[in-house]
Amino acid sequence: MKPYLPYIFTLAGFLILFVVSRGTFRAGAAFLRKHLPSLAGCASEETVSRALIIMFGAVLLGAVEEYRTRNEDTAARGYILRSEYGEAEDTAELAVTVDGKQHDLDLNIRAREMSGEEIDEVFEKAEARLPALVLQGMSADHVDRPVSLPERIEGLPLTVSWITDRPDILDWDGMISSNVPDGGTKVTLTAEIIFEDEIREMELHVTVFPELRDEEESFLKSVKNAIETQNDSTKSRVNLPGTIDGQPALWTRRGADTGLMLLMLGVMTAAVFIYSKVRRQAIERDQRNMKMKLDYPNIVNKLVLLVSAGMSLRSAFARIRNDYQRSLAGGGTLKPGYEEIAKTAYEMEHGVSEAEAYAHLGQRCAPREYKTFATLLSQSVTRGGSEMNEILRQEAFNAVEERKKRARVLGEEAGTKLLLPMMLMLVVVMVILMVPAMMAFL
Repeated sequence: MKPYLPYIFTLAGFLILFVVSRGTFRAGAAFLRKHLPSLAGCASEETVSRALIIMFGAVLLGAVEEYRTRNEDTAARGYILRSEYGEAEDTAELAVTVDGKQHDLDLNIRAREMSGEEIDEVFEKAEARLPALVLQGMSADHVDRPVSLPERIEGLPLTVSWITDRPDILDWDGMISSNVPDGGTKVTLTAEIIFEDEIREMELHVTVFPELRDEEESFLKSVKNAIETQNDSTKSRVNLPGTIDGQPALWTRRGADTGLMLLMLGVMTAAVFIYSKVRRQAIERDQRNMKMKLDYPNIVNKLVLLVSAGMSLRSAFARIRNDYQRSLAGGGTLKPGYEEIAKTAYEMEHGVSEAEAYAHLGQRCAPREYKTFATLLSQSVTRGGSEMNEILRQEAFNAVEERKKRARVLGEEAGTKLLLPMMLMLVVVMVILMVPAMMAFL
């Protein structure tokens, strides 16, 4: 089993216990704060609960590490395992007790060496795999594509060097020359397989034919040959042919589309800018609506008090506006709900009828509460104000209840948002504890 698997299982078990037994940690924290007054004075129950969670995780990890260390202590059973072939030399920190006295000893242990049979097996595997690696699906009797001459073989600790007896036909890089006769030419590839101090040779006989190219490759090669034959390498300028196979040729550099890329980048930047602007406006609008919903219960309660005291709705709106403006003059904060009430009072003072002013209030305000409130006020003005006090009291009661529900929802959302940071803190603590132990075995 991998040395880090116990830690992963421990972390998974701890997370399960953390989710299931959070109440246990809180109960333990309450017990400690109750019986340790000094602790209660300097740390909250939540802080003590988190400390208990961290201590519990450390105890679990410590127990797993102690069990793993004792289980892997082969020295107590009279032997030490060597590193496998090719790995670095290991140093075993041992303690030997003789005649009741303990002595510390650092013992350097070389990696295991291969036996003769294992070395022969490595060479046999290399000789069996090399032909397929070289030919890449071709037959040795018909090679018409470049071959691969690997210097290493995956999974085998050796190196390979290559010799070709016809470099004019098949060169040292496995490329086929352009002067191969149509009938094919036999080529012998010699592989020198080197493993430690031993070298073995393997010959691979192939028959090389002219390289098979598709129409596009043949065309491009003929163009390159035409360019090379028409130019002098001592000149600083390379002339490109104006015609190819009798057809006019237009030359351009590939990748010369920087302008198009800049245009696309500009379009993307503009799109991102517009989206961010719209998104920011939506966020601001949502925040304004939330503030208006929070203002609504206070506005309705003030209207109930003022109307119950004998004021008309018009006068009550004017009184609420005046109180709000005095609050602003004294350094108070801007409240969107009161701003709308102030606009309605201003309209009524400048010739707009009450019914129209209340209708405008419902049209300007997005929250449902204000639209309903404006409708009630408009109907009251139309039908007469005999039941206005009772309507306002009922609306004030409903607004307070709605505010309580909204407060509970916001509290639940806050608790949910705090859960993720707590889990991340737990993961960080677990990583801090686990990484040093895991690195010791990697």
